[in-house]
Amino acid sequence: MSYRAIIYNSATLNAPKNILQFLFGVILYVSLTGDYNLLKIVLAASGLSLGLGAIYLFNDLTDYEDDKKNLMKISWKAIANGSISIQTAKYLIVILSVLGTLFSFLAGINFFVIFASIIALNLLYSYPDIRLKSHKNTSLIVITVIQILKFSSGWFLFTTSFKGFPFPFILSLSVGYSLLFLYYKNNTTNAKKIIKENRLRVYPLSLLLLIFLLISFFMYAFPVVFLLILGMSVPTILFYTLSKDYLGTKVNFAFMYAGLIIILLSFLLLSVPTVTATNDTLLSYSNQLKEILKNAYLNK
Repeated sequence: MSYRAIIYNSATLNAPKNILQFLFGVILYVSLTGDYNLLKIVLAASGLSLGLGAIYLFNDLTDYEDDKKNLMKISWKAIANGSISIQTAKYLIVILSVLGTLFSFLAGINFFVIFASIIALNLLYSYPDIRLKSHKNTSLIVITVIQILKFSSGWFLFTTSFKGFPFPFILSLSVGYSLLFLYYKNNTTNAKKIIKENRLRVYPLSLLLLIFLLISFFMYAFPVVFLLILGMSVPTILFYTLSKDYLGTKVNFAFMYAGLIIILLSFLLLSVPTVTATNDTLLSYSNQLKEILKNAYLNK
């Protein structure tokens, strides 16, 4: 195994993304209750990263013949480019699976159940005899459910209660991720082509994304978060569009991370007094708007 393969492969490149998704639930819970356990957070984050690392390597092992022909994937698919041998990959899969399962179990039974569900769904997605990834509609449903579990895992590390849990917002994030995943899997810079070829999937998912975002905006007490996300997303998308013209689809992965960081940062900024005051003001306006809409509906 080459030194390059240690830091540049599917498992290591995806590990920060999975940790960011996990931390989203942690930040939500801690911001609401002020309660946390650092050891459980470290164990859970490590378990999820290691367990999913095994899944990514397993997926690469089953797809390496196809990955060899993909000019974009070949650079970071370590098995396909030969920087990790097939035998070494098998050893790594076993080691990562055992460690991921152990750490997740030590984090607590709630988290372990979610971890096991995420691993099971990923296996259904990738396992050659089942391979749900080959079914366009089913694969998107599975991907969406996996993201719901990952975004929620940090919350249910500490509790089994749904009180205060922003389920519509979690759904909107998961649906949005699935749309980005669809774009990534098509391996093209032509978004219009993807939409045209996948309109029966793109349009319903986009509608669900909009509905869940609107519900979240009026339902939860953090309207300023949506404005912060929007404000940081506009220049990010602009920079993405410009860089894509020079770097092609290689930038897709980097900007997926950028999106997750923007979301986490937006929630973390709620602890800043000025941002908190602005959020309270927006919340007051939001409540007034809801009251106007309610009265308008009752007076029909």
